Amino acid sequence: MLILTEKPSVAKDFATALNCTFTKGAYINKTTVITNCVGHLFKEEVPAHYRADYPVIPEHWDYKLPEDENLAKHAKFVISLLKSHKNDTIIIATDADREGEIIARECLEQAGIKDFSKCKRFWVSQALTKPVILQGLENAKPLEEYNLLASQGFARQHADWLVGMNFCRYISNAANTKLTVGRVQTAILSAIKQRCDEIENFVSKKYFQHYGYFRPTAVGSNNICKGIYFESDGGFWNKSFDDDSRKENLKSCIGKSAKLKDSKTEKKVKNPPQLYNLNAAQKDAFKFFGYSADKTLKIIQSLYEELKCVSYPRTPSRVMGSGNVELCKKVADELCDSYKDFEKVRGQMNISLSNKKCFNDAKLEAHHALIPLKALPKSASEEQSNLYKLILERFFVAFLPEEQYEKQTYILDVDANLFEITGKKVISAGWKTPEFSEIFKYLSTDRQLSVQEDEENEEDEQSLDNINWNALILSDIETKEKWTRPPAYFNEASILSFMENPTNSPVIEHSENTDKLRTLMVVPIRSGRGVSTVMPTIKTKLVGLGTAATRHTFIPLLLKRGYIAFDKKNIVCTDLGSVLLQAVKNSSIKELADIYTTTDWEERLDRNPEEYLSQIKDYVRNAVKENVSISIPVSTSGIKCPVCGKDIRKGKSNWYCTGYKEGCKFTLWENVAGAKLTEKDVINLCSGKKTGVKHCEGKTGKAFDCKFELDEENKIRFVFGRRDE
Repeated sequence: MLILTEKPSVAKDFATALNCTFTKGAYINKTTVITNCVGHLFKEEVPAHYRADYPVIPEHWDYKLPEDENLAKHAKFVISLLKSHKNDTIIIATDADREGEIIARECLEQAGIKDFSKCKRFWVSQALTKPVILQGLENAKPLEEYNLLASQGFARQHADWLVGMNFCRYISNAANTKLTVGRVQTAILSAIKQRCDEIENFVSKKYFQHYGYFRPTAVGSNNICKGIYFESDGGFWNKSFDDDSRKENLKSCIGKSAKLKDSKTEKKVKNPPQLYNLNAAQKDAFKFFGYSADKTLKIIQSLYEELKCVSYPRTPSRVMGSGNVELCKKVADELCDSYKDFEKVRGQMNISLSNKKCFNDAKLEAHHALIPLKALPKSASEEQSNLYKLILERFFVAFLPEEQYEKQTYILDVDANLFEITGKKVISAGWKTPEFSEIFKYLSTDRQLSVQEDEENEEDEQSLDNINWNALILSDIETKEKWTRPPAYFNEASILSFMENPTNSPVIEHSENTDKLRTLMVVPIRSGRGVSTVMPTIKTKLVGLGTAATRHTFIPLLLKRGYIAFDKKNIVCTDLGSVLLQAVKNSSIKELADIYTTTDWEERLDRNPEEYLSQIKDYVRNAVKENVSISIPVSTSGIKCPVCGKDIRKGKSNWYCTGYKEGCKFTLWENVAGAKLTEKDVINLCSGKKTGVKHCEGKTGKAFDCKFELDEENKIRFVFGRRDE
């Protein structure tokens, strides 16, 4: 029997379970040989290999050995083993997902094995303990039962090749320089550009909210509660107002009695944070330590491969398998011996099959959640220690009970003026037990709260116990002047959230009353007569962009190609990225810049991979026939200094005159009153024009909008007025 795994570490797990020893490059016993891939051992051939006319649409897909000599040597070794065991039972034990399936099928094809009658599929997503491996081998099914999965994997692989190879050439020929586009990367770039445009075009508007403070009529009582004034119109509650004209009327009510108009109590639960998958760990690593997604993966990979203290990191799952209960119990007990603080919570951890939030085979994908396996070695670096602590704490908190509480809402009437008072009564603190906060340093939500949301949460958290609602007076009124805020720029954490679930992003418009489903128009397909036709519309739920193992690669890729840049921690679209997107959107490949199309392709791929690939071929074949126009933006060296006429260059945080050696002191700082100067802004300023509207923030934190221009001393001056001036 020959067993083929995807990774060396998995091959070693099999060898331990089956008592195999490493001999001549493989693990062997009397009846079994175990070998492994190292991810994809073969690469798709390049377009030149096919010697076909453009567009290149192969009828048969060829693969080649990797360029790395050691990897190529290992690939040849694996193929030789497959060939020599083609008449024996072959167990495919690559990862239990689409990618793992095609990694194995590529090897079988290179070995010339087309008869799968003796091939079986080991399909397990749980931690590979000896009992799990032995049971998985016993339950292995015929490989042919996974043919649909393989078809889906190859269809996506080949579609990405067709789109990338042909459309990169298409757009590069039009620009007369090398440019790249792709099914996922261009959609992500489009989302980043849309977010930047929303921020650039956002106009902050002032609004007011009024808060009432209520105290008991009893003398000496300090039990004060806070509520927000609202007006009801046809069932809609308006709590924000364009002016403060209501303030004086509300102040005149101070000292008057409040009447309880309505009340409601709802039982609520708040679950503890789930176990980490790779993307969740990457997001928290950015929030707490500022690590990029790519850096986070490398650090966790070192914890897994070198220090062997955490599980496999490239996992999309946030749950464990039903067969991992004993593993988790053992890990928890051993870690409590090393980290005594966690003994305080160990007794409340529910590590059993009744805990469906942690043990759920239905939600388990290729690998179980990211968990610690043993204590961190003393040799660990500071960065390794930081990431390990995140994983360690998340493991212990995830198994704790939920917080149970009552959300309380009271409506008070003061002389026909209505106030909503909300509060929270904790029934069972669970994972939010106050003393646990000393142990868990790195608890975070999936997103950062705005200042306004923090204020609302503070009101929701107030204790409303022991209040006599029939004996309250309005003791004070507070009117707050607020400003609407633009959406936040994407950063390394929020872009990962967007890729995981585009539906929940403000970039994507969706209808709440259809459970986040939208009717999608699929990619135009042209018939043989050249008439554009449209596939029937379908309703589909947006799926994620990329996979857990690949999402961290897209931002470095777009950054390397000059399509995006970092402004501190914010991700912004560059002029080159904007020009590329504009060209794509004005061409026959505009679908690449559309999130809905990208996710719809995934839906169609799942339904019928052969039909999907055929449609992609037709799409590529016809799209490249249409001309596209694209001109690359001029270099910033063409901007001239308004003082001395020499070139302006971009520095690390400013724009400066190249005549500084001759004494020219002209400088424009990139950040002005919280607003960023773009290249277009600098061009306008240096040519005597105004910038577009900039969203600024004063020293007191108050937001305001204005334009910039240069004054008589070539210093930036704020210009206020209408947007069209």
